[in-house]
Amino acid sequence: MRRKYDLRNKRNFVIILILSILIICIFSLFIYKYIRASRIEYAINTGSVLQDTNKNYIEIEEDAKLKVRWNGDYYLIYQDNKINLSKKVMVYDSVTGSMKLYGKFYEISEEGRIEETKGETVLKNTTDGKFYKIDDREYLVVDRQIFSDDKSIETKNYLLVELDKMGNAKLSNNKLNLKTITPTVLLTSKYTFDIANERLKYNLLDINLKKIIGSTNEYVEEAETIKGDSGSGTGENGEGGSGDWAGEGGSGVGGVVNNTGTGTVNDIGELKNKTKMTSIIRVQESLSKIDVDYVIYDPYNEYKSVYAEINKHGEIEVVYLSKNDTHVVFDNLRANTEYRIKFIYTTVNNETNEIIPNTFDDLTLRTNMPKYSISVYKISNVTKKLTYKVNLQEGFAVSRVNTHLSFNYSVTDPETGEVDIKNASINGYVTTNGTEKSVLGTFDISDYSIDEDTVLRLTVVSVQYGENELPINSSSTFRFGR
Repeated sequence: MRRKYDLRNKRNFVIILILSILIICIFSLFIYKYIRASRIEYAINTGSVLQDTNKNYIEIEEDAKLKVRWNGDYYLIYQDNKINLSKKVMVYDSVTGSMKLYGKFYEISEEGRIEETKGETVLKNTTDGKFYKIDDREYLVVDRQIFSDDKSIETKNYLLVELDKMGNAKLSNNKLNLKTITPTVLLTSKYTFDIANERLKYNLLDINLKKIIGSTNEYVEEAETIKGDSGSGTGENGEGGSGDWAGEGGSGVGGVVNNTGTGTVNDIGELKNKTKMTSIIRVQESLSKIDVDYVIYDPYNEYKSVYAEINKHGEIEVVYLSKNDTHVVFDNLRANTEYRIKFIYTTVNNETNEIIPNTFDDLTLRTNMPKYSISVYKISNVTKKLTYKVNLQEGFAVSRVNTHLSFNYSVTDPETGEVDIKNASINGYVTTNGTEKSVLGTFDISDYSIDEDTVLRLTVVSVQYGENELPINSSSTFRFGR
């Protein structure tokens, strides 16, 4: 019995030893990664633009640093704040026109090669055409000119393309932010990008982007016989004619077949006229409203009503849509706030006379974030008052701007002569009438002994509009004696 007992003890000891070694190895690996990551640091220049984890654009108004955590997530050190970013970061320098990518990206070249980039990737300029797959249903388009085949979208330098599972796309950069509700084709100087179908075309080279790290895109293009004077046939797999809306026609890389066979759709008005289904055509978010273009196609007058339900801060508001109109505005919205809007038409069950609601679109949208900057206007040597200037967001009326001033100052003990360094934290505000482009406010600093090399920080903490308060946290720093 003792022999069996000793063998059991030895076996348990070996198991414990192996587990201990594994734990030590894992812990050592974690420490190694942590130490290695903590040493990685990148400088972000003033004038750069990047996104946080919520896809909000951040404009860098003073130099900042980009660091990486042990798990590969990046974060921004900016104005004494740590701002969480994702594992993949794009930084566009609006001053130099250059761009830097951080993390893992997949560059697809015009020869069809796929190159995986890691760490920091530097694009010295954004005028040369490049194309990257960032992640599932997420792409980066880089070129001096980027536009849709119907010219309804035009921008330059770069464009972030994010698809939902139905093939709709959010398009954004430092100057553009919109969502497409119909299949869109982007053109650059080097390639064509069919967004909904995830097809990239360099001259004769046609690349299926879904095969690169996979795709959860569920969009399926419908093919239908072409009607009208253009003759008959079926547009499939890029062999159709030209046009811009793919609701019911076959598609080609440069465009899609429209349903009437009358040629290319050139603008949003023409697009509405040619659409043969009830649908949302285009959405545009702004600071306090969301504009929606839509089409109601009810040739047999079957719809009892058409309306939208918007969730406003926990309460559902119903907005009825006119069959004779094609545009609706959802206003009185809070800035930088997410809204869900359902678009519904109702029909009647002829057997039971029951009203049946049918959702034809369900969108989650976010209003834009207003921009504010604050700077020193003057410092009076007589009154010892610091006057600051706040530049306001045009088109977004606020009643009050809440501000803050912080700095270190010295206090000398009259008995011992010892100098103690303390921190001053002063809150302030300035009211507005809602029409100014900028406002001035003051801080009284007469009670503080401030050295000329002291760094002071001014911050726009928040703004008030109506009964709402919106956090801003936009800061600037300066030296007292300069």
